[in-house]
Amino acid sequence: MQVAEIAWKQKNAVHFDAGLTVWRKDDPEPAFLALPPKKELSWTLHGPKRCIGSITASGRLERCPENSIVLGTGQKCGPCQAGDIADPCIRCDGRRCDAIEARKLQCDATTYVIYAVLFNDGTLKVGVSSKGRALTRWVEQGADYAGVLREIEGGRTARRVEDRIGRLQGITKQVRSERKTRALLDKLDMTAAHALLEQFMESASHLELNSNVELFDLSSHYTLKDLESQPSPWRKRSEPIDGKAIVGEIVGMKGSLMVTRIDTSIMVVDLRQIIGYNIDLDSDITLVTQTGLMDFF
Repeated sequence: MQVAEIAWKQKNAVHFDAGLTVWRKDDPEPAFLALPPKKELSWTLHGPKRCIGSITASGRLERCPENSIVLGTGQKCGPCQAGDIADPCIRCDGRRCDAIEARKLQCDATTYVIYAVLFNDGTLKVGVSSKGRALTRWVEQGADYAGVLREIEGGRTARRVEDRIGRLQGITKQVRSERKTRALLDKLDMTAAHALLEQFMESASHLELNSNVELFDLSSHYTLKDLESQPSPWRKRSEPIDGKAIVGEIVGMKGSLMVTRIDTSIMVVDLRQIIGYNIDLDSDITLVTQTGLMDFF
């Protein structure tokens, strides 16, 4: 089966099921492969990396009709990327809109939130999400704290404000997985997180953000709990993925990071690295219930 994406499926206000969205053989519908703690893995990854498909105008994930090989760091072939309704929105900075007309209308009628997330190493990141998907978006990133800075009607306006915030000194719109991995043993308590947020709010006071931002502790949403030692990386970036194995018992997941254990040795896998590759495994999977377009933002 081919890995299409990392999936955090919200069950209720607190709990998520962590796993992967996968394509099974010739099945036209994607499936969900759950990765709960204590699950035993014996995976072998096989290449080449292939296109994961595209999101159609109806908001459904559709597999690549050609099963095309993808080179480099990309995840989609040219035709699938060109036909993906969500792709222009992912790159949007609010200055222009390249989406189809139906998507533009949907975007203009949707409530978005501009948010700040903090990581245990003290990094503060800003981003935009549809209001109903904000919590899932924070968990997907593996953030430790998060708060809504402002609600805005229409995605283009929200992206323009996000862009202005991102220009402030010390603010980022992207946190790399290597940094998140190094921070797995770091601890940032709520008091320190509040202090960092207040410092940011002072520098952004001219942007009409909420005067009182409620900060949420996200630790209860992850299946990965406290670690006693720093896990070793699954692979070096220069190592090929084709033929490489992932073996052991799952300790837990946080964002795209999965920690596994063999005896007393622990290892961390950035699951983003295996998107597009095929996995050989013996596991039960359940079909994904297809969702609307906004669930992909």
